[in-house]
Formats: sequence, structure tokens, C-alpha cells
Amino acid sequence: MRYLLLFVIAGFLAFPSIAGRVSGTITDTEGKILPYASLFIKGTNKGTNANSEGKYAFQLAPGEYTLVCQYVGYKKEEKLITVSETDIVLDFRLVLLEMMLGEVVLKNGEDPAYAIIRNAIKKRTYHQKQSDRFQCEVYTKGQLRLRDYPKKFFGQKVDFEDGDTSKKKIIYLAETISNYYVDKPNKEKVEVISSKVSGQSDGLGLAVPRIFSLYDNNIQIGSNLNPRGFISPISDNALNYYRYKLEGTFLEDGKQVSRIKIIPKRKYEPLFSGYINIVEDDWRIHSSDLLLTRQSQMEQLDTLRIVQMFRPLNQDEWFIFSQVIYPAIRMFGFDAYGSFVNIYSNVNTAPVFDKKTFDRTVLKYTDSSNKKSTAYWEKSRPVSLMEEEVMDYKRKDSLEQARKDPRYLDSLSKARNKVTLMNVILLGQTFQSQRKRTTLGFNSLMEQVNFNPAEGLVLNPVVTWTKRLDSSTFSRRNIFVSPAVRYGFSNGHLNGHLTLGYTYGKKYVSSISLSGGKRVFQFNNNSPISERGNTISCLISEENRIKSYEAVYFRGSYRQGLGSGFSWVAAFQYQDRMPLENTTDYTWRDKTDKAYTPNFPDEIVSENIKRHQAFTALVGIRWQPGARYIELPDRKISIGSKNPVFSLQYIQGLKGFWGSDAEFSKWKFNISGNVNLKLRGLVRYRIGSGGFIDRSNVELPDFNHFNGNISTLATEYLNSFQLLPIYQFSNTSRFYSLAHVEYNLKGFLTNKIPGIRKLNVYLVTGANAFYIKNATNYLEYFIGVDNIFKRIRVDFVQSYLDGKSWSNGFRIGLTGFGGRREDDWP
Repeated sequence: MRYLLLFVIAGFLAFPSIAGRVSGTITDTEGKILPYASLFIKGTNKGTNANSEGKYAFQLAPGEYTLVCQYVGYKKEEKLITVSETDIVLDFRLVLLEMMLGEVVLKNGEDPAYAIIRNAIKKRTYHQKQSDRFQCEVYTKGQLRLRDYPKKFFGQKVDFEDGDTSKKKIIYLAETISNYYVDKPNKEKVEVISSKVSGQSDGLGLAVPRIFSLYDNNIQIGSNLNPRGFISPISDNALNYYRYKLEGTFLEDGKQVSRIKIIPKRKYEPLFSGYINIVEDDWRIHSSDLLLTRQSQMEQLDTLRIVQMFRPLNQDEWFIFSQVIYPAIRMFGFDAYGSFVNIYSNVNTAPVFDKKTFDRTVLKYTDSSNKKSTAYWEKSRPVSLMEEEVMDYKRKDSLEQARKDPRYLDSLSKARNKVTLMNVILLGQTFQSQRKRTTLGFNSLMEQVNFNPAEGLVLNPVVTWTKRLDSSTFSRRNIFVSPAVRYGFSNGHLNGHLTLGYTYGKKYVSSISLSGGKRVFQFNNNSPISERGNTISCLISEENRIKSYEAVYFRGSYRQGLGSGFSWVAAFQYQDRMPLENTTDYTWRDKTDKAYTPNFPDEIVSENIKRHQAFTALVGIRWQPGARYIELPDRKISIGSKNPVFSLQYIQGLKGFWGSDAEFSKWKFNISGNVNLKLRGLVRYRIGSGGFIDRSNVELPDFNHFNGNISTLATEYLNSFQLLPIYQFSNTSRFYSLAHVEYNLKGFLTNKIPGIRKLNVYLVTGANAFYIKNATNYLEYFIGVDNIFKRIRVDFVQSYLDGKSWSNGFRIGLTGFGGRREDDWP
């Protein structure tokens, strides 16, 4: 009764503030829906947008208001209304702008649009600086839909597990309300105060309030669409890239607005097409409707449409009111499209920021952001939900509740856990238990079965069991257990080892790993050669590239993120090492003039290792200055920064510990990063040095090894030498240095070559080099073509040893084949 009384009192207390509901539909005069049209109350910052069906609704306290409705390309309409406690239905029928286009006077054969654009370019920096510093509230609604999708993908049945078998469906629907703080050039922060994801009660919606400002010369729209960025139609050098056509002018609030068509001069340049409306005399952007396509050198997506509407804050300042992004993509039979609408309100262009406003967190979800009630969202969202969206929320939220039923979870796991031939042979088979939050995985037959002359045919099944320890989707706490067995049919050796791991950390990630047993190691414990590639080279070319030994071992490691871009690792490893000799000469193509080389690096030693023991300890630190973080309610996630990553390692061989023969110490330092040259492409680099401090007793596996490659298939581009023999330059030098530098033009130059530009391939060039003190120096440079069929890269490589031409060849690899983190324990 007490709670009922409180509820009734609260209802009466709140009654005077309950607003009248104003709703309606926005179309043109022919009834065509105008999606995401803008509405606002004249003389205020309060407003809303229609949804994709042209419907809008918002609450207003009783009183008189002038509602203003806008849409790009249509005449603005104002309506005076009186709001009471009764709901009002108010539709808008916007009239297509009647462009006033008098006699076009061409100066020197030039369209009048060019003079307008030149004035806009002159005022570009002025208007750009007006939004250099601000704070506002942003409502974001993201929606992704499917028009079609295949029945199977890589042999797996495509099932979204939403109870809907139709081809057309919503696969993502989310809303967020955020506080957005900006202090250019480098300070930006998003604080999500409320979030709602369809079908995920604990979900955190995508918050993307960033404004893609046409006042910037180069517009960066994510790093994956095009690292070069896109050239603004009013950039300082825009006249070199665009053609312009004045479509007409119209009057709005006593100001003349020119509608200008934007036309790229050349295809396959990072350019927009579409329309931009410029307020004359002020030479500011009124609104824009721009499109990017594959011909804009856009990757990942097929098309991306960006619609922006601006509104005056005062006599001199305008600010963006709404930004809607429409992505579309067709890939592997999936046909998807969507919309992400941002509504900006409560704008303050003269904020007072304190020292705590901007820290290393750039995106923060508050603790209660995903706990808001339905009533809160009904009151707070400025864009009405479509009926289909309302149904999506209801259906998926009900489905989420059903998924908590153990019987449903078991049936879901049963459906997911079907054994398929594709999984067994190529991908690996996985069995999940939704109720127990566990996954059991088996490596594929392609990974299990290999061959080398030391062991013969090898069978190496690996099982991995993982359990997520918390029910929360975003929790990082998990444990895994991974036993592995290896049997060589030629030498008859049976090896096995077990690996255990635990990942945790509420703020920054930490992990503990233990592993032990008996296994086969490559002499370079970083395992630079894949067993699959070595199997092929053995059977076809009678060439064993892997040089290996057996060891009974035990190792452990502890890693911890420290914040401010720092993390550290401490590890130890014990190995009782035993040699492995070749036991078979089997090959598919036996050549009389060729035989397998010994199973040890015969380039630098004349005999195999003797049995010995080695106990080593490692400590390392990693730092990326200016590292930024995403802060979730229960953890922080590093997203890096533009600055390079510095890493330092120290490794000590401890003689006598557990019978260890190792007596040495060495260090390694690396710097890695990239430089975005925008229109001119991307430079990636990795520079390092190291050496032995003490080398009293160093066995071959503990040498400094360079990651070489003698295969036609490329190895990790920024972490290996493409023509270098695997062990020829392994050493115990007191000092060495190395460098890997790669310049990917990302379409620069190739987009100007007829015939080639349609393929959207990239030129890539660079060099790899090392120097060993008092020994030798090596250099290889390469030039190639990347992004062939979006996946393949081909390089020609030329090497030099001590300044003299040494070898050359071609290497074929995958686009974006990266390198191993330097603090990874072998």
C-alpha cells in the first residue's frame, strides 16, 4: 500500500510537467516520405527528427510554439500551434524548392557556382574554428538491415537465431544518448548516459556522434573505409578535384541560399558527389547531401550517403542539427543497408572545461547507461520508432527472456553444434553450451596432419575448452584449458602438453598462463615457419625448412595492463632439450640430385645440439604514449593512439637453476607505428635493436634469430625478411639493429592510370634491413601491388649482402598480413 500511495502521489506531482504530444508525418506534396526530416521549435535549440518513415513525435509543455520543418532540397515550412494536454496530429507537406535561376552569366566560360565555392573556401577556416570547442547532447539511433543473405556461408547454415526466416530483417537496432565534448585539435570525449540495444538488456549501443565536417580539408571517416580520407568539396584545393554547377537559389529567412551540384573531375579519386547548399554573403554551409561509392576509392562499403542539416545558434554561429549516414554493402551474398542518425541538441560553443573533462578515456559508458526504463526512452528519444522497430524490440526482448530458459539454451546449442565436413577438414569443429557458457574446440584435420623428415607423418590433435565466468556479455573473465597430443609415425615419439590460462581484470586486462609437458620446438622458438607450408615443401620439393628439437618443458607468464598506455609481462621457461634427427627420406617427388638437409641449422653449425637444460626468465614493458581507452561499466579497453609503440625486453639464462646450463643475458628494444599521409597513403614501420650482454654459455635455440623466409608465400611483412635464409644470420652478437619500413600508397598514383584504376589496386614499396656488429649487413627492398581482389598482394624483392647484389624473387601474400607483438613469449 505504501508503494501504491507513493506511485499515486508521484503521478499527481508529475502531472503538471506532462507535456502534450505532437506527432505527424512529413512528406512532399506528392506524398513521398521524407526520412529523417528535421523539426525544431523556432527560437530554441529544442527539436527532433522524423524517422525513416517520415513520422515524428515529441512532447511539449502547454503553450504556443512555432514549429519549423526542414529537409534538404525542400522549402522550409513553419506552423504555429497551441499545445494543451490534448495530443495534436500535425502533418507537414514540404514543397520542392523552386530554384531561382535567372540568366546564367558565365565569366570566362565558368559556371557561377565557382565564385560561390571560392568564397566558401575563403571562409572555410573561419567557420571551422567556430566549432573547434563545444559540448552538446547527441541522440544516436543505429539500424542495420538485410535485404538478402545466403542459405550457407563457408558450409555453415546462416541462422540469426531470431525466430525469423524471412530474408528481409533488422539485424541491429540500438539507441544511445551521449554527452559529447570537443576541444580541437586533439581532445574529444563521448560519455554515454543511456543505451538500448534490441535483444540485449545488458547491451551497449554504438555511439558515433563525430561530426564529419566539410570545413576540414581532409575528412577521415573511420580508418577502414579509406585511410587516405576524402577531399572536402570546399577544401583549399577542391577546385583541382571537383566541378561545380549552380542548380539555383532560394530564399530562407531573408538569406539567399545557393544549391550547388558537386561533380568529381575524375573517377577513382577519394571524392564526394551530390549537393551542397551555401548561404551567400555568410558563405557557410546550410545543408548537404553527399555520396561516396566504390569509385570514390571507398573500401568495405558499396555506398555511403551523408546528409547534414545546419541551424543558426545566433546571428553569427551555425551548428549542425542532424547528421544521417546511410551505409550499404553487398558481400558474399549478404545484401545489407542501414542508417545511423545523430541529433545534436543543447549545444554550447563556449564551454568551460576543467582538467578532469578530458583524460585518456575517449568513450565512456556510465554504470546505469543500459538500465533505463521504457518510460525514459519514450520521453527522451527525439526520433520516433517505426512500427517495425517497436516490434523488433518486443520480439527480440521476448526472445532474450526465452534464451534464459535452460531448455531453450540447450536446443540452441544443439542447433549450433552440428558437425560439418567443412569444419572437420578446414575450419575446426566447435561445440558450445550456452547454458554453461563453455566452448569446446578441435583443430581441423588440415592442422592436425602434417609431415616432416624428422617425425614422418605427424598427427597433432589439439583440444581447447573455454569457459566465460560471468553472465555479462562484456565481461573479460574466462579460463581455458588446452591439451595437445603429437605423434610422429616415423620416429615413434609420442608427445603431449597442457596449457592453462586465466584472463581477468575489472579495469585493465590481466592474464596468467601456464604450460607444460613435452613438445617439438623450432630452433627459432617464435615458430616463423608454418607446419602446413613446410609439409608442402617437403612432399613436393624435398625441402625441410623447419629445424626442430624435442623438449620437456614448463613455462608460465603474467601480463598486466597498467593504464596510460603501459603494460608489462614477466615470464619464465624451463626446457630439457633433446635433438631430433631425420628418420625418413619420403617425398612425393624424389630427385636423385637432392636430399633432405639435416634437422638442424647446418648453415651455422656442423652438428645437432646435445641434450642440455635451459632455464630462462623474461621481463618486458610496453608503452604507447597518449594511449586512449574505451571505458565500460566493468573494464577499460585500450584502442591505442597515433603515437608509436615502444617495447623493451630483458632475458636472463639462469645457470644451475633446475640444472640449467644456460648462462647468458640479452636485451631487445623495438619501436613500431605508422604515419598516415592521408591522400598520399600510409607508412608503417618497425625499428629495433638488441644484443647479448653476457654470452658465457648460449645454446642455439637462445641465439638472436631473424625471421627469414625462403618460400614464395610471404611471411609477416613488418616482422620478417622475405629473401633471408632462415638461420644463416642467427648470432650471439653484442649488438644488432634492424628495420622494416613499408609505404602503401593506398590508391595514390594508380587511381590516375586508365584501366588500372578500375581495379582499385595499390602500389606498395619499402625495405627490410639489419646490421650485425663486426659481422655483416643485409638489405632488401621491395615493390609490389596490393589489394588484388581485395585480398592478395604480390611483391618483387631484391636483396643485398654487404652492399652487393645477392638474390631476388617474387612473394605472394595476403593484404594486411601483420606482425607478432614483441612482448609475446615464444
